[in-house]
Amino acid sequence: MEFEDRVAAYTPELKALQGKLAADGVEFIEIHTVDTSGAFRSKIAPLKLSSYGEAINAILYCVTHGDGQPMGDVAFASASANEENGFPNIKGIIDPATVVQHGWKPKFASAITRAYMLDGTVCPFDPRGVLAKVEERMNTLGYETRFALEYEFGIFHADHDLMRAGRYRELKPWGHSLVNYDLVRSGEYQDFAAEFITRMKSIGIGVASLVTEYGFGMYEYALTPKTALQAADDAMRAKLHLRELCAERGLVATFMTRFQPPGKESACGAHHHVSLWRDGKPAFAAGPSRLTPVAEQFLAGVLNRMQDTHLLFRPTVNSYRRFDRGAWSPEDVAWGFENRTAPIRVITTPNDGACRLEHRAPGADINPYLSIAAILAAGCEGIEKELPLEAPVTSNLANLDKPKLPRTLNASIEAFATSDFCAEAFGETFRDNYAESRRAEQAAFDAWQASHITDFEWQRYFVS
Repeated sequence: MEFEDRVAAYTPELKALQGKLAADGVEFIEIHTVDTSGAFRSKIAPLKLSSYGEAINAILYCVTHGDGQPMGDVAFASASANEENGFPNIKGIIDPATVVQHGWKPKFASAITRAYMLDGTVCPFDPRGVLAKVEERMNTLGYETRFALEYEFGIFHADHDLMRAGRYRELKPWGHSLVNYDLVRSGEYQDFAAEFITRMKSIGIGVASLVTEYGFGMYEYALTPKTALQAADDAMRAKLHLRELCAERGLVATFMTRFQPPGKESACGAHHHVSLWRDGKPAFAAGPSRLTPVAEQFLAGVLNRMQDTHLLFRPTVNSYRRFDRGAWSPEDVAWGFENRTAPIRVITTPNDGACRLEHRAPGADINPYLSIAAILAAGCEGIEKELPLEAPVTSNLANLDKPKLPRTLNASIEAFATSDFCAEAFGETFRDNYAESRRAEQAAFDAWQASHITDFEWQRYFVS
């Protein structure tokens, strides 16, 4: 649907929402646009749900992580915005399905945009648009999607002087223990959890649980299932508002996948729980340790394209410090019933409604629109081609000769950038732009590393 058609479809809803929010005391609105790396880029404005669109700076689709810290590489080379086209604005329109009033801050509402080029065509760089297209493909096959994401993350006491100096490793973890499922790690923990759950409920996001994870400063929340686009919206909002709550309390949250040295304590995953439904019934459920034919085809598709799409599950240099089959962070292309060492753990109990696939490769640094789109697109292909499913793993994966997931960011970039599947599923323009964004990440790290003498070198060679 092009821009003018979208405006015509959305205008009546936006006008009705404008009146309702104003009557309910809303004065300001936060307007979110999703960037390439998976962050909300937002502005605060007086309440106005414009039916003729929002201006979006196209540079949002070529900005780097942390806006270039510590290398100063604010943007990467991109067709979206550059010196040749003059870094233009493009257009967005608020999706009325995303408009919510904040229960904890009732003068504020927020909304998420859909992006369009100036000629009215769908923006090929917009991650939210990529997922919307893939979800429509699955709906055309007759299935409704269900995704529930769970995020592991760190919380530290904020010290802004240390943070401005880039000395993040000196921050103190929040809480005195590293124990799993501990209600008394901090005296404020239970109140914090209750406030987060309450805030999310006020904007229609279900939090199934919030727990302490293994590791100093490690925590995890699990969200309740929604359709694909809704689940990604929820994941983005929960992450934003968790960080907002931390900031209010003198804390700071991190979603980098590993902030402890490899092999020590936990890393930060973002497991995706996936199922399809049809006519109000679970389409994967066939009883304990069994799957329906469509579930087998979907899973076969996901496995078949796991190497092509791995970049969308582990998109940063830091992602690859999380690799550790023994710590339940997968290394192989495999699946098994209730097997946490495989990238796909199949859960079939305690009832049919709980039957789902748990994709364990994604880390907390993902762009959820893209990780969900990768799973769905691969699953669609599996159903469309009726792909056969290999047997489940029933023994130690370390002793099996299974295909391996790419071990480095460069290897994942190469697999993604040369994939005809990814070009077809997400659009060639998006594929190429995203691959370029990841090359920029690797180049920034390489440049930083080349300009520093490491602790290893000092300790190994200084007195040799």
